[in-house]
Amino acid sequence: MKTFFKYFVFLVLSCSCFTAISKDTSFLVGNNAGVGDGNFNGPSTAAQVTFRYASTTNNLVFYKPTQLGPTGVKLRWEQLDTASGGGFLYCNASDRANPDGLMDIENAMADSGKTYGGHKLFKTSVPGLYYTLFIAKLWSAYSTKTTISDSGLYIGDTTPQKFQWIITDPDLQHIGCDNAMRYDRFWAIGGVVHDLTIEFYTDTDFNPTTNQDVSLSSNSTYLYAFKAYSPGSRVVDHSHHLYIDFDLLNVKCN
Repeated sequence: MKTFFKYFVFLVLSCSCFTAISKDTSFLVGNNAGVGDGNFNGPSTAAQVTFRYASTTNNLVFYKPTQLGPTGVKLRWEQLDTASGGGFLYCNASDRANPDGLMDIENAMADSGKTYGGHKLFKTSVPGLYYTLFIAKLWSAYSTKTTISDSGLYIGDTTPQKFQWIITDPDLQHIGCDNAMRYDRFWAIGGVVHDLTIEFYTDTDFNPTTNQDVSLSSNSTYLYAFKAYSPGSRVVDHSHHLYIDFDLLNVKCN
């Protein structure tokens, strides 16, 4: 009986210890105001990050089609990191943290009202030229993953689009996030990193001028954005947007 009691106490203590170091954790994004050793301030405002495709002239050749369809032209980016423009992901492990909180992907892309293959097409600066924006993978530092499946997602197909962050590195949890124990303390994990593809489509309205600049049309100052709306009470007061825009520098169509 004594042996059983000692074993039972050991199990209880083991479970208690495990519970103590496995805290509920929530995530939010914003600028880099909370980055740096010993800095737990978290973001102070939204971040705006602009990615550029190239610095030399890129002529994209499209042909006038007889119907709406893909052009076969795609622009690909790998490991786009918002940290390069001051956009960061943070974690919080206070008693107010909401581990079930989702992060939204919002978009301001100009909807063309057209679809192809079940995906919405968005306007460019060139009449009759449209695009889709596909995220193949989304992650952050310390192998921090998301619930976005391996099949990825097309931004804007549905509104809003939501996902969760998942910590896979115990050191990040215990040495990093667990130190953010108050609702106003945050651990900076890293930038939001993603692989992304823009694919172009045309219809019979396509009739560009020679060397016409191509830009991705938006109804605001960004194309898409990340924001956590439910990271926990009081925690949410520190949640901001992370805005993403693209500059197709010197990309022209003929």
